[in-house]
Amino acid sequence: MIPEPRQVAVDGKTVGVYEYGDPSGQPVMVFHGVPACGAGFGFADEPARERGLRLIAPDRPGVGLSTPSDGWTVGSYPSMVTALADALDIDRFAVWGYSGGGPFAVACAAAGGERVTRTAVSAGMGQVGVWAEDDDFEKTDRQMLVMSRKRPALARTMMAVGARLARMSPKSATKSFAKQVSESDRAVIDTMGTPAEVMALFTQAFLRGARGVIDDYRAIGQPWGVDLSAIRAPMRVFQGDDDPMVPPRHSEELANRVQGAELVMWPGEGHLATITHVAEILDWLAAT
Repeated sequence: MIPEPRQVAVDGKTVGVYEYGDPSGQPVMVFHGVPACGAGFGFADEPARERGLRLIAPDRPGVGLSTPSDGWTVGSYPSMVTALADALDIDRFAVWGYSGGGPFAVACAAAGGERVTRTAVSAGMGQVGVWAEDDDFEKTDRQMLVMSRKRPALARTMMAVGARLARMSPKSATKSFAKQVSESDRAVIDTMGTPAEVMALFTQAFLRGARGVIDDYRAIGQPWGVDLSAIRAPMRVFQGDDDPMVPPRHSEELANRVQGAELVMWPGEGHLATITHVAEILDWLAAT
């Protein structure tokens, strides 16, 4: 089943939001990867419900149903998250960033002060220009990171075509995706439902077109503008050591640079190990 987003009015703009788990539970802001949207966390719905967690997965500006915003960055995104929390009458919350959502979880931890209770990062992309480089990533991400800065119009066209093809033939798109990941990840894909459900986290990102997805790449593809020394809440970094999409070195560097951060490495597992180990991640987030 493909989840449906709702639209939340925040400071005169719209934020597309997906929710999972217990609607009255302990809140966790969950940040999607790229090219993706908040539709990709269905695997965490039941485990979150069992642990009394309310997962709130907003689409970033221009992604899905969220209103575009000019020139936003990783460092400026936490103010949007706290404004969303205010609109939802949420005071304190944990954050969890997966893959391309990792930088945004880190940024919220640094800027959120006492409002952020815990931070989980799983398979998080490193800070490009600091301890990560464009060439660290697989082909599509590498191309889009560069083109989002140098040729954004062409990047938008290419992404829009890819999304259209994925909607027309999700089975072919899923097979193409499977070629980019590890053997252990391919086994996980087989548990994720129909091809249309697997591709929803990608295709739903383009409800307003491709601009937001490319802006997302642009934001991630430059230094974050985040003071890592400002992070006070507990942080745990999760990573598979056989991840062809985000090198394990990125997680190791993040854990080394944030005081008190803990690193959990999953031997022999890849980029989708977050799905396999979702209970472990949620157990840690719930222990506040």
